[in-house]
Amino acid sequence: MKILAVSDEVERVLYGPALESYAGGVEAVVSCGDLPFDYLEYLVTVLGVPLFYVLGNHDPAPENGKHPGGCTPLDGRIEELGGHALAGLSGSHLYSDGPNQYTERQMRRRARRLSSHIRRRTLFGRPAPDIFVSHAPPFGLGDREDVCHTGFESYLKLIDRHHPSLWLHGHVHLYGPEPERVTKRGSTRVVNVFGHRILEV
Repeated sequence: MKILAVSDEVERVLYGPALESYAGGVEAVVSCGDLPFDYLEYLVTVLGVPLFYVLGNHDPAPENGKHPGGCTPLDGRIEELGGHALAGLSGSHLYSDGPNQYTERQMRRRARRLSSHIRRRTLFGRPAPDIFVSHAPPFGLGDREDVCHTGFESYLKLIDRHHPSLWLHGHVHLYGPEPERVTKRGSTRVVNVFGHRILEV
């Protein structure tokens, strides 16, 4: 399956007439957060494929009532598509009074709920997620040392417990000639999709 993954920064090549030719053959779009909702609506409308999203620390809180039309929220949920299963968790570390921010303890509880959901599914023969989607990275895997951009340790436990083939995140902006986009933990490839990436899974 071919995925267009986006996060954090609107890119001209995806927001104009070149989109269809540039992203031809994409079967799904995954947003890792901090993008305008009208941008996500544009992608799902023009490409005509499912779009799954988590929220970033600059997005409205879910209780705000705002959401991108035609797109599927992934926070704390599992969705299946084309023989794959995707699971997601929104947010970043708590660093201000803004929305979608969590302490490590809060995220640990959220990760445990998601993990329990996964175990219940597998008991009934449903596939475990092979793609995890988050805004913030797992701790030590492409994160930064400042409070805002430190990854979550609870994500490492999800990786070790469920062994997804792919973990997609944003939040850490990448600039310069050779930014570190891909890290690994065991068999799990962790990819920072800042801006965008087109991936085969």
